[in-house]
Amino acid sequence: MAAAKLQRAALVAPGQVPLVYLDANVLIPEYLRSVFLDLAHAGLIQAHWGKQVLVEVRRNLLKPKFGQSAASVDKLLRLMADAFPDALVLGSETLEANFAGTTDPKDAHVAAGALKLSQMIRGGQSVVLVTSNMKDLPQKAFAGTMVQVTRPGTLLHDLLAADPNVARVLIKMIGRFKAPPISQEDLLDVLSASNCNQFATSLAAAWGFTRG
Repeated sequence: MAAAKLQRAALVAPGQVPLVYLDANVLIPEYLRSVFLDLAHAGLIQAHWGKQVLVEVRRNLLKPKFGQSAASVDKLLRLMADAFPDALVLGSETLEANFAGTTDPKDAHVAAGALKLSQMIRGGQSVVLVTSNMKDLPQKAFAGTMVQVTRPGTLLHDLLAADPNVARVLIKMIGRFKAPPISQEDLLDVLSASNCNQFATSLAAAWGFTRG
């Protein structure tokens, strides 16, 4: 008989506010971005990003499929900067060389930003690098560091398990969307479509829904 698969260690301990470095692919989709920023605003995570991450966010949001003007995107980025004045991680450029051959070159700035943040933190708390692209940002690239790489849904699932207030924060978030409005069921579907299936299931349970 094959040995039982070891259970994955939770990324979030009860009472802990995780330090999170967000890749552009988490900040580009509107609802996923709102989930993470609202959780940060509520003090349930400490969200961070780098200059090049924001450049990538802007470049992508200006693509025709998003239908946004330069003015609206720049306003979004200003609002993020105003709401989270300590989020921007600076001075990571010299660390990009650390990831030669272990990450995709175009993602070295993301890896360097997360590593820089971990070096700024005292007390031994890990930094969680949240990305939808673990293929080009593998955990092995961070061997010997205090950086953990994970997908958005994995962190969100663990955060909800550690703090039920996540469900309350996201109910409040839904109420802000007016044009168009979004229901609880709609958000759960969006999360599932964003490869956050496990989180969508646990969030549905917290909201009293049963998903098939």
